[in-house]
Amino acid sequence: MTIKKMIRSFIVIMIVLSLAISSYTFAEGIHFANQDEPNTVKSDETLVVALASEPSSLWMGGTGKLENEMCVIQAAFTDELVRVDYGTGELKPSLATEWEWLDETHCRFKLRDDVKMTDGTLLEAADVVYSINVFMEYSGNSDTGRFFVGAEAEDEHTVTVEFNTVAPDLLSMIAWSNFGIFSEDEINALGGVEEACRNPIFGSGRYRFKEWKNGQYILLERNEEYWDPDYVGYFKEIKFTFTNDPSARALLVQSGDAQVTVDMPITMASTFQNDERVSLIVNDMGNTARLFYNMGPKAGATTDIRVRKAIDKALNFDAIAFIATGGMGQEIHGYFAEGSKYYNETFTREEREVDIEGAKALLEEAGYADGLTLTMLGTSDGEAIMAVVQENLRQVGIDLQINVLDVAAFVEAANGGDYDLIIVGDSVDVRYPTLMMSFKQAFIDTFTIGGCKWTTPEIEEKIDALIQETDDAKAKEYAGEVEQMYKDEMCFSNTYSELRSALTQSDIKGYCRIERGLFDATTLYRVTND
Repeated sequence: MTIKKMIRSFIVIMIVLSLAISSYTFAEGIHFANQDEPNTVKSDETLVVALASEPSSLWMGGTGKLENEMCVIQAAFTDELVRVDYGTGELKPSLATEWEWLDETHCRFKLRDDVKMTDGTLLEAADVVYSINVFMEYSGNSDTGRFFVGAEAEDEHTVTVEFNTVAPDLLSMIAWSNFGIFSEDEINALGGVEEACRNPIFGSGRYRFKEWKNGQYILLERNEEYWDPDYVGYFKEIKFTFTNDPSARALLVQSGDAQVTVDMPITMASTFQNDERVSLIVNDMGNTARLFYNMGPKAGATTDIRVRKAIDKALNFDAIAFIATGGMGQEIHGYFAEGSKYYNETFTREEREVDIEGAKALLEEAGYADGLTLTMLGTSDGEAIMAVVQENLRQVGIDLQINVLDVAAFVEAANGGDYDLIIVGDSVDVRYPTLMMSFKQAFIDTFTIGGCKWTTPEIEEKIDALIQETDDAKAKEYAGEVEQMYKDEMCFSNTYSELRSALTQSDIKGYCRIERGLFDATTLYRVTND
């Protein structure tokens, strides 16, 4: 570690350790996603959105590559069968007016009969069948694509979709913005799937693709023939620009050259709280981050439950959460996000208190009274968090070596199990079929960052019951049982709920979060004094 990094880490640690914080509340000057009333007015204005990077494609269906910027843009020009109200978590109609499960793996959708596609034709069941077939061919290994078997049109406006797994909440996953519906005629007119990825004049969304000027901007225009009369798009055009530096993107909003920027580091958020030119938006991602202990073939001391429990006792979870969320979030006490209907308080605040002497006693019992050296794997954006963990463990005699890698090297090392400790987040707002896959033997080496982790047939059986249960109350009960198993074996330590922040001009309203903490550009509008 360089002297500069050492000084920065020391300052971070001293700030954290000087804060006797037992709970967190959002400060004044912070706005929340999914709370504003819908827009009712149209204008001829252009909305400028400053994104962190330029996507390589605008359609996952033709590439299989999931990029956040791509999803934000695609969400504006395609519609899904169903959508999620992320303010309430409720599944709502979109292109499908209603749906029913015929059995555990077949779901029938009734389609609207008034949805006009970009080429002027009306949406039909054959379009859904074609969309699913393309998705299966090009994106079959994606989070959503891996669960499709196929689809069959029963008539022009009825389609049955077959899945290969039992998971009622899978419908929340096919509501993600990357699974938009389009027609075969539209794609063929563009020259095929590969051509459509960069010239996506297809779909039935609120906006339509207009222009992509490489390296400069992507431009969409309002769909004046959009099928939903309850939706009103305020901006005539949406222009996406690309600036990697978050400070430069913030300046664009402050100066009025852009109306919104997203993916701002949460640690920078507090600097904008009192800036009257902008509104600071903070929202959760539906993700929680956990400190995993390597318990696989390459694991060392962390295979001993006494070591894992000692680490858990030594950690200052308040401090970790404070640093990770810029002082705006808090430690988590369960597996699911606290706002989820499946949330259980598996740990109490009292259990999360630092216990230095208890940690030392466990390490001595495990044979490490004279100390222990462990490694922690991470990327540069997690250095401050890892520094807090490092300082916590130093106090109980553990020398934590931090290994900071670029993203590609991090993924390779993590999947190879080359670490003792690692912090990884997962989406836990609903019971996705990917839930807790890191603890399933069939997926341990191929599906998750983090390499091999501990599991048992009993845990796997309970995970399946949790994912497949149709009754929410029973599912919550199963979740609690699984979490207790994890707690008993100390497979990981819950750390914090991941947050995202964004900036808009102060007169911009309607900021809505969608899946994975992304946002919907089509709901923004300007509040005028007229």
